[in-house]
Amino acid sequence: MRTDNLDKVLDQVTGADCQQAAEELERYLDAGLTATRELLTAFLNDLNDECLARWGPRGDSGQAASLPAPPN
Repeated sequence: MRTDNLDKVLDQVTGADCQQAAEELERYLDAGLTATRELLTAFLNDLNDECLARWGPRGDSGQAASLPAPPN
C-alpha cells in the first residue's frame, strides 16, 4: 500500500505540535470535568431539596438521610 500522502502530512507534524494538541485536549477535558461536577452537584442538591420537601427534615423518614452530601 502506498502512503505518500500520509507520509507528507506526518512529516509536517512535529513533537511540539503533538504536545500543544495534548495540552489543548487536557484543557478541554478539565473544563468538561469541572462542568460535569457542577451539574451533578446541582442535580444532587435539587434532589435533596425535593426529598426534604416530600419527606420532611433529614432522618424523619429515612429516605432523605441516605442521599450523599454534595462536595465542598
